[in-house]
Amino acid sequence: MRINRAYMAIALLLCTVSAPAFATLEETYDPGQPRAVTPWYGTADESARAADRRFIDGMRPHHAGALTMSDDYLTDGAALNGRLKQLARGIVHNQKFEIGMLDNVAGHIDRPEYMGGLQRIASEGLVQRERFFRAPVPGPLDLWAGPRGVSARDVQFAKAMIIHHQAALDMARAYLRDPASGNGYLKQMCLDILLDQAQEIAFMNGVIADYAGDPDAVEVTASMIHGMEGMTHGTAAHDGHGGGNGNGHGAH
Repeated sequence: MRINRAYMAIALLLCTVSAPAFATLEETYDPGQPRAVTPWYGTADESARAADRRFIDGMRPHHAGALTMSDDYLTDGAALNGRLKQLARGIVHNQKFEIGMLDNVAGHIDRPEYMGGLQRIASEGLVQRERFFRAPVPGPLDLWAGPRGVSARDVQFAKAMIIHHQAALDMARAYLRDPASGNGYLKQMCLDILLDQAQEIAFMNGVIADYAGDPDAVEVTASMIHGMEGMTHGTAAHDGHGGGNGNGHGAH
């Protein structure tokens, strides 16, 4: 009985440590409710629609780039760290869903519907419809994840993804600051991005810090960072992807 209680305490601690923090846009679904979405209406003039389109045209291919970067890493035999692999799988899972959210908003921009002078700007409840659970950032006690060692390939992926995530943070902040932006759904999505990807950056910096070698000697080239072409926040600042950037140790 004492052993069972110990296991229960460990399981509770694991759930607590690994539990993700959520913003207010899309919470986990209620299995007792139907798979249905509800329309989200708001004001949207031409300048607001243009701001929304700029954001989507930059963030959607950027998210798609995170998928290919993660897939490249996960299929590389030199990838070692189990928790970083877990994060990469979570990035694929979460950002595929967010691409669907962006596509949904884009559809309402392209084919506007109006009710009472308001335009339908989004569909709320995609989590419920898709039965989606967000993959959390790995916790320190995720013992099942796999090897704890850190390879040069792990460092390379982490450094590249930090640069990639930083670009998403920049674009989310730019949308929130844009006086033309008025889509409350996209604004809350930006808050989710700022929260989730900042947590992931902190986690990846921790993986890099555990590397036994010199992380600044691990090279990251621009070709390793996918989906940056459509970013509208000024990607010139991210063009120099040399060995010292994006890991918390170099100049980036």
